[in-house]
Amino acid sequence: AAAGPQLKHLVVDINLSFTIGGISKALRIAIEKMANERADVFVDPQWKDEKDLPHLRPPANDWNGLDRYHLAIGLGEAAQRRPKHDTVLLSDPWVFAFRLPAATRVPPDAAELIAGRIVVPMLAPPLIEQADRYFTRHKITGVRFLNDHPGDLPRTIDDYPDAAVFVPRSLISARLGLSNVIAVAAQHPPTMDVIARATKPNAVTNLFVRHLKRALEGDRLARPERPLVSLRQIHYFNLIHRVRRISAAARGANISQPALSEQLRKLESSLGGELFERNDDGVIPTARGDRFARFATMIEAGFRHLSTSDAGAARLQGRRVVVGILPSVNQHGFLVNRITDAIIEVQAKYPTLKLVVQEAPNGTLQDWVIRGLVGVAIVETTLPHMPRLPLGSSEGLAAIVHASHRLLPPGPVRLSDLAQLRLALPTNRFGLRQLLENAASERDVRIDPLMEIDALPMAVSLLARQAVCTVLPPSAVAREIESGDLTAHPIIDPPIARRLYMIYSGERTLSEPERGLVNTLRRKLSEHRDPS
Repeated sequence: AAAGPQLKHLVVDINLSFTIGGISKALRIAIEKMANERADVFVDPQWKDEKDLPHLRPPANDWNGLDRYHLAIGLGEAAQRRPKHDTVLLSDPWVFAFRLPAATRVPPDAAELIAGRIVVPMLAPPLIEQADRYFTRHKITGVRFLNDHPGDLPRTIDDYPDAAVFVPRSLISARLGLSNVIAVAAQHPPTMDVIARATKPNAVTNLFVRHLKRALEGDRLARPERPLVSLRQIHYFNLIHRVRRISAAARGANISQPALSEQLRKLESSLGGELFERNDDGVIPTARGDRFARFATMIEAGFRHLSTSDAGAARLQGRRVVVGILPSVNQHGFLVNRITDAIIEVQAKYPTLKLVVQEAPNGTLQDWVIRGLVGVAIVETTLPHMPRLPLGSSEGLAAIVHASHRLLPPGPVRLSDLAQLRLALPTNRFGLRQLLENAASERDVRIDPLMEIDALPMAVSLLARQAVCTVLPPSAVAREIESGDLTAHPIIDPPIARRLYMIYSGERTLSEPERGLVNTLRRKLSEHRDPS
């Protein structure tokens, strides 16, 4: 028999922050078209956001005997001259996005929105620069540049209901969370081109670029793509089918009842009909629900067998576990030492286990867990709609100052007095900053830091050089406080406590080593808790 065609590996290097807007959808469509027309081509999209994650390796990197091609997708100013092999995939104008009731007849125009509050999410640097130039040119002031990832656009719009979010039009796609979102064109809007550039153009790269450009030129107002059934939805369905009450199933799944009901509605939408009849005293499976139950039980049981059966125990011990942790001030910090103790103990129990530890602020850890880049993460605030396990640790936050500057008298400090000091604080991607801002908002206190520093060791180092104050759990700098270099002043009125949680994806159950890490860390934190 004749040999099949040589497999080809097309790497699509996407130099953009990952979004689930129009560009991401167009990429999926183009990849599906390539699969139908060129079964010999493996398309391997690699997002910019994933390049600083050493434990992620593209699957085709280890395959031998491939013809390899490369295509880069990036941004370019609309007015720039293009090299010969560049293809403009999309000219993307900026818009103001905000949510309005569906019955609204006349939305506000750009002039009205500019007179109000404007926020910009954490986009790629060229986009931020372009937005900043636009605001400067049109003398628009009071704009707030956020640290919120563009993939969280629905949440950003909800977090700032009184503001218009300034973004490229392609981010406003028809998808869950963006219903009733209006996009109003800016006056003389800036436009950023999305460019495709092939290192060595050929039939494969040209075909993919054509499919991608055609997908981007399609109807922007198309209906959202049909959602897929997830393992999380199957797990929730099985719980409801077993206990016959949504409230009881929600308690069993450790999520809120509205969140569980929403997942059930998504599942019913995917399967084309109701799975349960709702009654005052519970739910009864429909004929469709009973048919699906046979498959759902089998799928979840099979997955559980792969994850936790005795036959797979040896394989389980040899798997990789990726843990996300919060940044530490130094190697002597209380939390980093307890995590280290727990990891060493778990590693001793599972000697062939490959442990990977990634450090990031609260918001980034949440994003990594949702995207599956880390299995579990230790965070310091409760996060909505995410399974979480309390670690039994609570510590009050304190104002930390250098003793030489005598910024504060001995003893506690009121939050309103703290706000009057020169502050060096982390950005709001840190849970600590979110706790501080929430407490300040409740007391109508404004936190306006002199500097925002996400490098915590630098923030502590700055205390000795300038008369500034930062906010930390005292255990993070216990040695420096004990030596007399730093002083800690507990925040009161109101007191603000940091509570630690382990979060994980609702798409799966925790593995045995991950559960062992949670239990070990709880024990380590309780053993070393300061009795005072």
